[in-house]
Amino acid sequence: MKVFLSVFICKILYFIGKRVGRGSSLPGKVVLKIFPDVLRHLSLPEIIIAVTGSNGKTTTTEMIAHVFIENGMSVGWNHEGSNQTEGIATLLLRIASFNGKVKRDAIVMECDERYAKKIFEKVQPTVLLVTNLCRDQLTRNGHPEFIEDCIRASIIATNKDTKLVLNADDPYVSALANNGSGKTGNETGDGSLSHDVLWFGINSASGTTNRKGMYDDGAFCPVCKDRMTYEYHIAGHYGSYNCATCGLKRNDPDIEATTQEDGSLEFGRDIKMQVKLPSITSAYNFCSAVAVAEAAGISISDAVKALDGYELTSGRIIKLALGERKGLLLLSKHENTFAYDASLSWIVSQKKTCSVIVLVDAISRKYFTSETSWFWDIDFGVLADDNIKNIVLAGRYVNELAMRFAMSDIDKTKIGYVADLSGLREYIEKNTLGDIYAVTCFSDKAKLLKAFEGV
Repeated sequence: MKVFLSVFICKILYFIGKRVGRGSSLPGKVVLKIFPDVLRHLSLPEIIIAVTGSNGKTTTTEMIAHVFIENGMSVGWNHEGSNQTEGIATLLLRIASFNGKVKRDAIVMECDERYAKKIFEKVQPTVLLVTNLCRDQLTRNGHPEFIEDCIRASIIATNKDTKLVLNADDPYVSALANNGSGKTGNETGDGSLSHDVLWFGINSASGTTNRKGMYDDGAFCPVCKDRMTYEYHIAGHYGSYNCATCGLKRNDPDIEATTQEDGSLEFGRDIKMQVKLPSITSAYNFCSAVAVAEAAGISISDAVKALDGYELTSGRIIKLALGERKGLLLLSKHENTFAYDASLSWIVSQKKTCSVIVLVDAISRKYFTSETSWFWDIDFGVLADDNIKNIVLAGRYVNELAMRFAMSDIDKTKIGYVADLSGLREYIEKNTLGDIYAVTCFSDKAKLLKAFEGV
């Protein structure tokens, strides 16, 4: 009866919520208040994929679901992005029958890095992907080492049969499998986790760089805190690292992708996929999705075939137009400097005459903060490029952005300022040249798109 009522309540509330345009976490929240342990009584499929980390969760979750679907499997996944415990409860209960059986071949769960432990205490994944760990939402998450501790706790909450898919290029992620801390839990005697690990990464032949952004989080070992050395950097703190003191180093990837000059990704000599809007973040997202598929029993070639030329539906990259002028909106999480750096670097790499809009009007959709110190961690200086003719700073925090840009090497005559967004479209039409690239967050997406309504 408990399961029946839980499923019934969830389906009714979800139906009502869809009709009134409300979020997808409320049904699960209500059910868990009434029946806190109901998820343990559901009959779940054998394949349960969990995706967590700082960047790329939503995108990679969609890719994994697509691979499974293209390979003939039925999939349940939280495509609406509700990735905390209540959202996972909504997902499972709304697709369950009234006797508690989830009739899908696989479940793919995007899991918030702070809530993953609570989720895994109720739902055990068979495969857990950790995409990366980097500075993200300072007022909520603090330093990457704090999130590393959160994810380690979530791994300990899984059973030893859960297979880990980890980013070999990220030292914080690598430290999860060899932490040297001696903590108790689902770990071996020397402190390293006892789970099987499948490593993924990007081949150094993809084109390495010594760019480390405005800070260097990878300078010190996340295990012993001594200074690390790098053979090369791929982006930020990603690369080939080594700690001479404790032995933490980049593991040889089981799944490794090489970016090609034509924007494609190559997995071995004969396995290749085309990537829409290629970038280093896209490369990691695709590579991690292929690695998860391999861990779940789908061959690399079948996974690559499913993703070849795939265009995301999650709206992270949106086409823009203003008369005859074309452009793109690149959604990049506020308070996440890696996301911003990747978007800005990609714009510059296009080598097109263009104008760039940077809009910060609300820091977060979920909580109020006026904390803008993260502006200073973003390498806005990459926009000092001859192809970029104009830069428009817009939104409530235009003055804070202006102060940050004043400390860059960008030609100040290129920079314009629009605090009142009702005048953004007119300003762009009159004062900018070339294609239009906009960088902002989910919280400000609708405000930016409003400037392009009716085009």
